[in-house]
Order: sequence, then C-alpha cells, then structure tokens
Amino acid sequence: MCGIKMLKIKGKKAYYYTLDAFIALVVILAVILVIKPVTKQETIQVEIQNDLLSILSTLKTNEINNSYVSQLLAENKASGNLTILEQIIEFYAKGMPEAETLTENILSELSPENNIGIWFDDELIASYNTTPIEQAEQIWISRQIISGIEKGENVRGFSARAFLERASNVKYFYFGGYVGDGNLSVRIDYEGNIKSALMEIAINKDFDLYVNENFEAHYEKITPLYSPQKCTIPITNFHSGENILELRGENLYIAGGYIKINFDDTTPAQEKKKFFPGIEGIINIYDSFYSPFDITGMEIFLHYYSPYKLFLTIGNTTVYEGSGDKQETITNTQLSSLLNYQEISKKTIPIRLGLYEIQEKIKQGNADVVLITDLSGSMDSRMDSDRSGVSRECDDPRLYNSDTKRISLAKCLDKMVVDMILNISGNRVALSAFYGDTTNPYKGRVYQEGLTNNSAYLKQKIDEYTPRGGTCICCSENNAYNILNEQSNDSRQKFVIVMSDGIPTHTCQAASGCEGTRDGTPGNEGLWLGWGVGCYGGVDDCDVNDCWCASQNANWSSCRLRNEMNAKVYAIGFGPVSDCDMANKTLQNIANCGKGKYYASQNPNILQDIYTNIAQEILELGFIEQVANISGIFNETILYPDSYMHFDYETETPYGLIITTESEEFGNDISIGNFSVPQDSEVIEAIAVSYSGPRWTDRVSILNETWQEIFDLSSYGGDYLELGDPYFIYIPKEKIKKGENEVKITTGVSPANSSGGSHSNKIIYTIIKQALGYSPIVASSQGCTWNIEFYDFTNITINVPQNYSGDNACYFTSEKIVYNENDAISNAVYDLLTNLDLNSDGRVDSKFSEQDLQISSSEITGIPYTYSNEVQVRVWR
Repeated sequence: MCGIKMLKIKGKKAYYYTLDAFIALVVILAVILVIKPVTKQETIQVEIQNDLLSILSTLKTNEINNSYVSQLLAENKASGNLTILEQIIEFYAKGMPEAETLTENILSELSPENNIGIWFDDELIASYNTTPIEQAEQIWISRQIISGIEKGENVRGFSARAFLERASNVKYFYFGGYVGDGNLSVRIDYEGNIKSALMEIAINKDFDLYVNENFEAHYEKITPLYSPQKCTIPITNFHSGENILELRGENLYIAGGYIKINFDDTTPAQEKKKFFPGIEGIINIYDSFYSPFDITGMEIFLHYYSPYKLFLTIGNTTVYEGSGDKQETITNTQLSSLLNYQEISKKTIPIRLGLYEIQEKIKQGNADVVLITDLSGSMDSRMDSDRSGVSRECDDPRLYNSDTKRISLAKCLDKMVVDMILNISGNRVALSAFYGDTTNPYKGRVYQEGLTNNSAYLKQKIDEYTPRGGTCICCSENNAYNILNEQSNDSRQKFVIVMSDGIPTHTCQAASGCEGTRDGTPGNEGLWLGWGVGCYGGVDDCDVNDCWCASQNANWSSCRLRNEMNAKVYAIGFGPVSDCDMANKTLQNIANCGKGKYYASQNPNILQDIYTNIAQEILELGFIEQVANISGIFNETILYPDSYMHFDYETETPYGLIITTESEEFGNDISIGNFSVPQDSEVIEAIAVSYSGPRWTDRVSILNETWQEIFDLSSYGGDYLELGDPYFIYIPKEKIKKGENEVKITTGVSPANSSGGSHSNKIIYTIIKQALGYSPIVASSQGCTWNIEFYDFTNITINVPQNYSGDNACYFTSEKIVYNENDAISNAVYDLLTNLDLNSDGRVDSKFSEQDLQISSSEITGIPYTYSNEVQVRVWR
C-alpha cells in the first residue's frame, strides 16, 4: 500500500510526522468525509489548510530535508534564515522562476488526494492538481497576511545611523572696536593639531602677515574703510602652544574683527584669560570683555613701554595709570577695591587702554563744513508738490507732515546739523544760502556767514532765511570755495553740503561759456538764463536742455571744490526732485565730482535721516583723520602681546557635540539680524559682533516678545571718547529662545546721536547638541564618496563607510546637495550633515575627519516597507 509522504524536517521533533501516523490520519479523514455532513467536512478541511500554512510559515529552509531546497542553499539563491513561505514569496516578488519550482516541489512531495495551490493575493504561484480550480465544486481557503513584500519591489530593507565620534574645536581672538596704531600682533594659544585659520578684519591699509616670525603673505585692503574682509591664514608655521601673529604695515589700525582657528583638541575649555593685542606705534585701544559667570577674582598684567602716561579704564573706572618700560601686575586686591565684581559679571564691559596725551588730541575736531541752503522762491511750496505750504516751527509736532513748507523743514534740519558738527570741539560751520532778485535782471545772490563754532549765532541766522527769486547753485558753491580758501588750511578736513529743490537757473561765468567763479556777493552776482535761453526752472525745463549751462556750471564748481580745496561735496534733493530729470542730473553730478554722495526725497522723515547720516559721516571721517595723524606727532610706544586680563569664576562643563557657527550678516541699514537655535540643542554662548567704524557700538537689544536691552554704552557715561568700544557684545543665554531670535545693534558718537550699524554685523554662537543622523528603511546600504563643504569654505572628500570603493558620488556643499535616497548609509549621512548645518547654507558648521564619522547599518527583514498582501492556500475538488 502506498502512503502519502510528509515534509521531512531536520532537528524539529515536534513537527516530525512518521509515514504510519500520516496514513492513520488520512484513513480517519476518509471515514469522516463519508459519514459527516458537508458543513463538518469544511471545518476539517480548513484545519488542514491552517496546519499546512502554519508549517510553511514556521519551518526555515535549512530545517527541511529537500534536495531542491538544499541545492538553492548551496547556490546562495535561498537564505537559511527565511521560512519556506518567506522564501517562496521572496522569489515570487523578485519575479524569479524558483518561486514556482520550489512551490511545486514542496506540494508534489505531499501527493495530496485533493487539489492544492498557493496564491499571492489573487495570483497563482503554483499548484498540485488534477482538476482546474475553475471547475471546483467546493473550495477551502486558509489565509495569512504578509507585510513588507510587494511584487516587483525589494523584499529586504536597510536602515543606518551616522554619528560623530568627535569633532574639532574652534577658538576666536576678538579685536576691539578700534585697535591701533602701528604694527599689530596677537597671541593665540591652543593645544592639539591646527586644521585651519581664518581672519576677518576691518583694517585700514595693506599689510604683511607673520606667524611666529615667519612671513606668510601680503594682503591688500580690498573693502571700504569700515567693512571687513576675510583672509585665509596659512597654518604651516602654527604649533601647539603659544603662537604670535603679526600684522605689519604703515600706521595700521583695525576697526573690529577676529582671528578664528580650528584644531582637533576636543576638550572644551572656558577661556578665563583675555590677551591684549600687541602694538608697536601708538597704544590706542577701544575694546570690551565679558565673563559668562560670576567673577570671584581678577588679575591684570601689562607689559609696555611708553614715555607718555598710559591709562586703563574698565567701564568708567580707571584702574591703572603709569609710564616707562614696565611689567605691571594689578592684583585682585587692588581691583576688588576699585570694582564691584557683581556689577561687571555676566555682561559686556567696555575697556579703554590708551595715552592721556592722545586722548586730549583726538577729542579735538578738525572739520570745516559749509552748509549750503536753497532759498529760491519754490522753497515756500509744500514738501510733496508745488502748492503753497504751511509755515511751522521746529517744535511743531506737525513739522514732518507733507504740507509743511520746504523752508520750514530746511531751517530745522540745518540747525540740527550745526548742533551735531559743533558738538565736537574744534569743528567749525559756515553758511551759504543762494537766492535771486525778484526784479530784472534777476541776479543770483548769496547770504553767507564765515566759519565759526558759535552754534547759537548760526542758528539765529538760519532763522532769518527767507525764500525768493531763482536758483544760483554755482553761486553758493563758489562762495563756499572762497570761505574755505580764506578761512581754512591744509591741516583741516573740508566738507560742503549742497541742498536744492530744483533746477539751477543761473550761471557764474564771467563772459561766455558754462564755467565761472561768480560767488553771488555784491558786484559778483550770478547771471540769470531766462531771457536768453528760456531757463526759468519750472516743470517744463525738467526734460529739456534750456538750463544745461547752469547745470554744467554747478558741476564745474563742485569739481573745483574737490580738486583745489580737497573738499568732499554732498548733494541733497529736497522735495519732489526725483521727478525732474534735469534737477536730478545736476545734483548727482555735483556729488560725483565732489566725491561725496547724493540723496533725494520729498519725505520729511527720510530727509531728517539724510541730514543726520551726512553729519555723522563727517564726524566719523574727522575722527579717523585725527587718529591717523597721531602717529606723526608722538614717539613710538609698545604694548606687548603677553599683556592680559585674567578672571576667576566657577565654570560648567558641557557634554555633547559643541558647534560654533555664525549667522548671516545683517545686511541692512537698521542693523537688525537673526540667528536660529535648533530645538534639540542648548546655547553655551552667543555674541553679537559690531563693526562700528569710527563710531561706538552703543546699544544692543534682543526681541523676546518685546525688545529687551542687553547693552547700553551710555550707562557708563555720555562722553564716548572716554569709554571703550565693544566689538563683541555678550547675549545672556536666558534671553535666547529656541528657534528664531532677532537682535538689533545701533552705533553712535554720543547718546543723542545714535543710528543703525554696519551691514556686516552678525551673531557668533556656540551650541551643544547630539550629532546623529538616521535613515528611513530603504532598499540598499552601500554608501558613497562624500564631498563636504565646511563653514570656512574648505572641503573634504571621504568614503562613507571607510571601506567603500564604489563609484557613487554624494555632495553636501553650498553649490549642490546630491545623495541616493534609496541608500540607507547615504540617507543617514545626509541627515547628520543637515543637523550640523545650523544656518542651512549648505556648509557644515563643525569640522571633522573621515575617522571621526561613524556608521552603523542594519538589515531589516520582515517589515521593511508598508506593503500588506495576502497569501492563500487553497484546496478544492
């Protein structure tokens, strides 16, 4: 008698079926099928399907005694870790013929009396049958849901994790708001191997750089005076320990900046010592310091040579005076008796280190300014049109309304400029206002006041201004030339501010042509062009050339001021000038040839800003000139770069990956910028840096629902020349929130004259966070060769994983980001790099090497994808 063979199982006694046992089972089932109703038969048959499906989904391929399965295992086509059912479905999903062959082989060994088959969803994989299922009278089905397998898709998934085992350290040396004058040096200490060095400074001239007495490079000044430039520093001659960097040139000064190094010592160390920059020339430092914790002790060491009296002021307290060739230590006992440590902890404190003789010298202004005002008849019009305006006083709250007379606003702005310029002792202002006769021959005239420092007198004369007649711009320009020629000298800086609300109607030529030196004084009046060429200065002259000769004379007179007097000439379009081409061209040409700037507006508030900015720039240029001239007056002094301030305080040790990054530059006139703190991080330190030029960084605020002031220079005194100028301002951690933060910086020359700062301002901040990247479950896990760009614009090319030897290239740079989304390792690395790119500029904010980047990859089986399908075992007859 022939029996039915069961699957032979290796090593699993619980599932081992003997031939006799199975024959007995078949006999019992046959009897039951004869004597029991159909409904009961179905129940028994369902149990058989369940048993078969359970066995196929439980037994692994290496546990069955089957020659075909053994062949598949030997050929590495099958996996010994998969169940028989999983292996069949995997073959089927991949479209491999082995799915059908294996199924047929298994079913044929059963030699069942009934028809039997295996389906994947509604598709037949293979069957053992004598009757087609379409002709079946009865069908019994056992089902099982399979997740993670889809026909035509991968049946195994991979996930990966990328993390940094360590990252390099970053260290900054910050210059002050002003450091000069002469050859400058910096001491930078570090332990470890340096990877890169970068310098960002607002310097006045070309310079040579030396590192540890080795010449490295010559750098040219390529940015405007107050704007910083970035320079890469060669690192060949750096070494672990103490390093001295020297900037050598002619009377150098730095108006803000830093040197930044990257090295591989990963031990976080809170800096407790601030080194002063070295100076060979004139010791003249405006700077600041801050302590992130409560100060418990201080020590200051000054190593210098000076035949003049040197002073050091912290806040508004002078803590040292001395002269000679000295190495002086100011002890904690001395400092604690002068300073309240609690009041100078956890905040930015201005410091001033300089010479008393220089201090007195730079307090003296040397600017001579001629303020030119248009008194033609149109100045009685309102600000925004030629209609009649309303007269208003300077204290009228409606002064800045558009219906205010132009002359009313002009008088107030003139008086404001007088006050600003003469606020600095040594500066002088002259007045020249042009107008025209109202009767034939309509000569062009000027009202003038010579250079003086008497602001009350000048403001009284300004109040007497009365508009009438035509527009003789060249008259006042030539008058300004004569004032400067007769009352100023070559040692003083000269400035002319030309204001007009329209087209020039007069020339200043002696006989013919468009060039002349008439200055509008009696007997030397300007010549009206109306009768001769039709130049009346009205709207109909805006787009024609009837007033071209008058315009040319105004331009020629500005060039003369610049070329012969070395005066800087500004031009202001006052009122709806921008709508008139001839008026615009005239004033623009005046500023161009005078090497000044041209502004125009009919908005009273904007005009106030224009006058303020011009006055501030004049003060700035005067200050810079004074400082630059000092070196020619005084003998050389020396401050050595081993001079320092030391602070004692309790520190906190951070744990995690420390990342220092920089925000985008503010890039606007109001000097408001943003920086973002990731949600999964904590801030260790945040600093606002301000390029104040010849002004002082006077106020810094952070927006946290409302603007909260974190620094106010005026709290230390109203005379900024006596105070330090912070380049870096500490932002308290408790005022910083997760996500976007907004910071505002203003600069000024006094508490009353404050405005926006540099476009180059930014935030430098340090955070601590976990550096991990994860991948979703994807089809492969090979890796690639990564090209990665760092914050300092350097690049690294690394294989990830380190043993990767394929041709796939991945990129994370500011130019492009490319990676294989279906590769687990590449996904994880991309996720990690994204986490390390704090400002989303395509540059990683923490440097690392190939050895620092670690990868762990896992093969996920069973549920690699979200697919869900049904496997069926069907029996029919």
